[in-house]
Amino acid sequence: MNDRTPSKHDQVLFHLVVNLQMMAMQQLGKLQHPVTGESGRDLEQARGTIDILEMLKSKCRTDTPEEVLRILDQAVMDLQLNYMDEVKKGESPEADEKAADDAPAADPAGGEDACSD
Repeated sequence: MNDRTPSKHDQVLFHLVVNLQMMAMQQLGKLQHPVTGESGRDLEQARGTIDILEMLKSKCRTDTPEEVLRILDQAVMDLQLNYMDEVKKGESPEADEKAADDAPAADPAGGEDACSD
């Protein structure tokens, strides 16, 4: 365990992780937008946000307090599970409606890869 006091950069990293996590949850349609109160899904943007968090997780392994690393690990894992949940539901409500109108049998999973590399 690292007993040092978190630096200003550690605190900024913590807030960045939390903000990116909330943004991804909004993009997954799990949270309402704080300003508009609307919720919508954009799995492509959510995947990009999760990728950013995975990159941070990889790059921040040295000289980062354990508690910040735990938050980062938990954020990535929670978002990956929520992403998989949304992929199983289908691309988006709008895409589902369009697919139902345009094609007789659309694959709701879209054949997308999970949150794996």
